[in-house]
Amino acid sequence: MNGIKNLTQKKGKATFHSKQKVKNKMATNENQKDVFSVYAKSFDKVKSTFEKTATQSLQSYTNLSQEMFSAWSNFVHTATSISQNYANKAGVNTSIPETTVAVISETTDAFVKAVETNSKVIQTAFDATIQNIKTVNQNSNAFAELNQNIINSWISSWKPRN
Repeated sequence: MNGIKNLTQKKGKATFHSKQKVKNKMATNENQKDVFSVYAKSFDKVKSTFEKTATQSLQSYTNLSQEMFSAWSNFVHTATSISQNYANKAGVNTSIPETTVAVISETTDAFVKAVETNSKVIQTAFDATIQNIKTVNQNSNAFAELNQNIINSWISSWKPRN
């Protein structure tokens, strides 16, 4: 529960501890059967499973990408080599005009630039999304603390004084 505030009880008042990276203390006692400990234990189990499977999926995606690019490269280079050998044996003139070389080079450069620009846009979107999630997390902690203070105020108003 990284980044989540930890709730503890002190003399009838609940207190939040800001930004502590602690495991939910309510779920540490395996014998507890209240709704909060059962919920926390279930959440931790689901979160752990998602973390594990996400890591495995990302690794599988990386492996697939590497294999796909390797096969694509092999196919193109093999096909080019076979075509070149056939053209050479058949005596075909494979020379092309310099303007054609320039057009191919410019087209290739434009394509590469478009792919790089697209990658930068995607990375910027990921970075913005990560920052937004961090902001929501920080705000939710502050909101939870505010709500807890309101609850403590209400409880203290209704609790008989000694």
